[in-house]
Amino acid sequence: MSFLTALCRYASLAIAAAIFLVGGCRPANQYQEPPPSKVTVAKPLVRDVTVYMEETGTTEAVQRAEVYARVSGVLQKILFQPNDEVKEGDVLFNIQPDEYVAKRDLAKADLELARVAEAKAKNDLERQRQVFEKGAVSEMKMVELQAEVDGSAAQINAAQAKLDQAEIDVGYTAVKAPISGRVGKSYVKEGNLVSSLPATELTTIISNDAVYANFSISERAYLRFVDSYDPDQKGKRDVTLFLARATDTDFPYEGSVNFTDLTVEQGTGTFAIRGLFQNTDGRLTPGLFVRIRFPVEVNKDAMLAPERATAVDQAGSYVLIVNDENVVERRDVVVGAKFGAMVVIAPEPHAEEALTADDRIILDGVQFSRPGAVVDPQPSELSIDESLLNPNKPAEPSSPASEAENAETDQ
Repeated sequence: MSFLTALCRYASLAIAAAIFLVGGCRPANQYQEPPPSKVTVAKPLVRDVTVYMEETGTTEAVQRAEVYARVSGVLQKILFQPNDEVKEGDVLFNIQPDEYVAKRDLAKADLELARVAEAKAKNDLERQRQVFEKGAVSEMKMVELQAEVDGSAAQINAAQAKLDQAEIDVGYTAVKAPISGRVGKSYVKEGNLVSSLPATELTTIISNDAVYANFSISERAYLRFVDSYDPDQKGKRDVTLFLARATDTDFPYEGSVNFTDLTVEQGTGTFAIRGLFQNTDGRLTPGLFVRIRFPVEVNKDAMLAPERATAVDQAGSYVLIVNDENVVERRDVVVGAKFGAMVVIAPEPHAEEALTADDRIILDGVQFSRPGAVVDPQPSELSIDESLLNPNKPAEPSSPASEAENAETDQ
């Protein structure tokens, strides 16, 4: 090895040692805790809220009348169009009246003959009575004459009854609407023969100003409903019902309970109820599948929070709160009815620590929070449109997850 090569090697080692010594004198990197995440918190609102239940049902006409022929004959005229609005007493069909007019005229003639016969019998009786007083006529003859007078009076009654029936039959040739409402199509065409025995059905009329809605509630719902009665009202109270059709996003129709069954149906465990709804716009047609919502109880001092503040996992629904030391904690809750963007939350019955009205619930920043973490709470206040809590207006249904939790809680 040459002197120059050895010198270069020793110089390289010296430089490397110097770099190592200089680097080893620098301070080591240290981990610094990130600042606490900022989260928006607020105490739950406390309000009295009405709890609603929702069931499905079908609509039914308040009045429905099948129109039949009362006399036989040829259908001469149809005096309406399908779906026309008709009034009680409006003429719908004309049946050929000639035969019945002739029978009526014949009945009138028979009545006149009976009256003439009665007048003659009375006249004969009066003349023979004068002769009888002179002893020229037997008592048997007088009895016979009196019988003729009585018989002629009976003939008048019979003739009058036949005339009345003939008048009725003539009236039946003009088929009239038995109720007011909307008339359907004619089942018989003009020129066809209709009969009274068996009666030919001509058309159908349904009332249109109001409809019934039939639905059933479970035995459990019925008991909740009954338990909410005011004892001072002796088990009675006016219940407002709300109805929605399949295409309605809200419940635009308001009605009342018209009928409740006397017993719970043991086979199905349900209780039948019928509501009455006004149909001023004519959009409630009998036979519709509808949803019906009704109040069952009022929750005093219920807690409400934004729905976005709730979360669900395998253990159930919960909210995150911030304690006095700004540490995040979990509170298991039961989510109830929805009022706009707010939902009713109640402490889970078996929770180790129950949610209270003084707890600060995390509204925003839930995704950055976890139980045990320290956060920087930003205070906020909740508000709600008080009209949503009006008992005369129904609340929106709770979410499917909430309904499932409620079902589990009920069990």
